[in-house]
Amino acid sequence: MKIAIISDTHFGYARFEEDSYIQAENAFLDADNKADLIIYAGDVFDTKTPKLETLSRAVDILKRVKKPIFAIHGNHERRSKGMINPAQLLATTGLFRYLHGEAISFEKNGQPLQIFGMGNVPEELASIALKKSIERFAPNSNAFKILVLHQSIKELIPHAKEEISLEELEALPFDLIINGHIHGSVIKLGGRFIIPGSTVVTQLKKDETSSRGYILYDTEKKKHEFIEIKCRKFFYEEFDFKEANISDIKNTVEQKIRELKKLDEQAIIRIKIKGTAREGIKPGDLSFASEERVYIDNHLDATTLKDKLEKIRNIKEQKLSVKELAIKELEDKVKDKITLFSPRELFEKLVIGTDETLEYLKNDKG
Repeated sequence: MKIAIISDTHFGYARFEEDSYIQAENAFLDADNKADLIIYAGDVFDTKTPKLETLSRAVDILKRVKKPIFAIHGNHERRSKGMINPAQLLATTGLFRYLHGEAISFEKNGQPLQIFGMGNVPEELASIALKKSIERFAPNSNAFKILVLHQSIKELIPHAKEEISLEELEALPFDLIINGHIHGSVIKLGGRFIIPGSTVVTQLKKDETSSRGYILYDTEKKKHEFIEIKCRKFFYEEFDFKEANISDIKNTVEQKIRELKKLDEQAIIRIKIKGTAREGIKPGDLSFASEERVYIDNHLDATTLKDKLEKIRNIKEQKLSVKELAIKELEDKVKDKITLFSPRELFEKLVIGTDETLEYLKNDKG
């Protein structure tokens, strides 16, 4: 049996709203031709309360799919207990079967499947919620068992502490574990753990530059294939400048934008600028002409006059502290031994030069 795995369509995403519809449609219609069923791993919509127009577009797309769809909700759709989330609402149309804390059986050509879904819950509760939910799961030894989640995973999120871990998931009684939420495709546990990635770019992060698409999984061969869909390209570039002037920075960035637009005129482009500008140049002095779908993050550090004066002041304070330590040490050494001159004044003359020191001692003795 072949299963299509689609996630994070984010219908209605404001910045690239049309992309959210077109690219999801490309994924679903292609999957409908290639798979026996479709698993929809959450973030169907981008908000908890999508516009009616967004709901209508989602219905128009999904009603064209003939194969059965099994879906859960994601973090973008999760609402308070007792409230209906938009994935639940869409399920009332019969376009897909909504799963949350329950399992459903499916069979084709004599091969049984069990699909257990748990929609997104707060990360700090995810491990407990999953454990309690699975207590109600009665595995069929003859069935191919699938778990569907939409959570952060500890090993895939930097500095994560409370999230579910791959180690926890590996011990569960499932042949395949599907997760949404993360927007790049991820395969772990020898192909037993699969994240298909999103069908639309939303976060403008470097890991979203990879192709958009869905996963086609063969339950008999236990093999997966990433199916790329037609979508708008996303380019991410970083430049690290050192004591650069405005014209150099602008020329470099604008040249890169021209190069990328030659590859795809309709591409989304994000450029991050970091490093240092020449003295006297403020990050705010750098500006670019506004271009559609081009996003520039200015993280330049500039050496301003204020910075320079602060540095000089710190150096002077440091030198002064060293001088005071030296004078104190000299005063301690000559205490009660020499009374003809002041150790502090003597130190000052030593700093100036030998002649001044001898003249000071001569006059002081006289």
